[in-house]
Amino acid sequence: MVKKGFTLIELIFTIVILALISVGSFKAIQMLYERYSQVHTITKFTILSQTLLDEISSILYYRVPLTAIGYNPSNGDFKKLADIDSDDYSIFEWISEANDAKLHIGFNINTGYSGFIDLDASDSNTLTLLTKDFNITDINDTLNSVFNNNQDLNQTVAVIFAGDLDTGEESADYNNSFGWHGYQHKKIFLIDQFIQSNHDAKLVMNDDIKGNRIFAKYYLSASAWAVARGIDIDKNAPCIQNLKDSITDNTLLLFYNYRPWKNQTFCADPHQNKTEIKSGDVAILANNITSFRVQAINSHIELKVQFAKPLYRGNEKNITITKQKVTF
Repeated sequence: MVKKGFTLIELIFTIVILALISVGSFKAIQMLYERYSQVHTITKFTILSQTLLDEISSILYYRVPLTAIGYNPSNGDFKKLADIDSDDYSIFEWISEANDAKLHIGFNINTGYSGFIDLDASDSNTLTLLTKDFNITDINDTLNSVFNNNQDLNQTVAVIFAGDLDTGEESADYNNSFGWHGYQHKKIFLIDQFIQSNHDAKLVMNDDIKGNRIFAKYYLSASAWAVARGIDIDKNAPCIQNLKDSITDNTLLLFYNYRPWKNQTFCADPHQNKTEIKSGDVAILANNITSFRVQAINSHIELKVQFAKPLYRGNEKNITITKQKVTF
């Protein structure tokens, strides 16, 4: 008995069919992988964007309201956040209350500071304010721990009065109110000496306080903060070079531990004023941030962040997630 083999034509047809099946299978697998990558990336970005906005909001909650500004990294100009009318003011800055010290984090729960002044017991002639429930040692230790400093308290903090409705007292000359980017700090007052008086403290103020209105409630401020994308900063600044992770244009960064009232600006300011000193620390908030916008609406702030990246390496499709949050 003779066993018949395949003909050439049969072999060709078999190869063609197998090729078609392979191509179809590859396309199906590719579509499944793209779908998986899309769902995975969207889920990841949704969680990251919410976490990011929550983190920024928690810091912003303790801001001194009138101090929030938008900063133009191209020319060094800045405006009150409520007056921003252009995307050019892409860096967001503000001064916060020293809330860690107020809440006594890591230290004796019965100490810290109240944020209130006894106006009747204060002395305008000697520029001395009596502040209630103020523990100098505890506050100093807390702030040095938070900012990794070893400084005396009068080198770290300053006073901003809460004014009417806790919004702060706005000056007609806003540029010279808070010391931003080389300007004067006519609404932030320095403290020459702290004197403990039982559970209270006497703040011997600098001469700059003369002629200004004094309010019973005040903010004890220890730091300014800034949020900026990598595209808007000086990537060659030492503080950026010292980071463990590389920085791209779409890296979102948090700057802190610098004090405008001491003529300081954040450590990667790309448009440093000649009289300013770059100072402070930096931390990476997130990567793949293609847009970060802040808008003032009445007494609250609206944050908007956009994540974007290719579906996977070598793929031309982009996954984009945009999320907003309002903080009060």
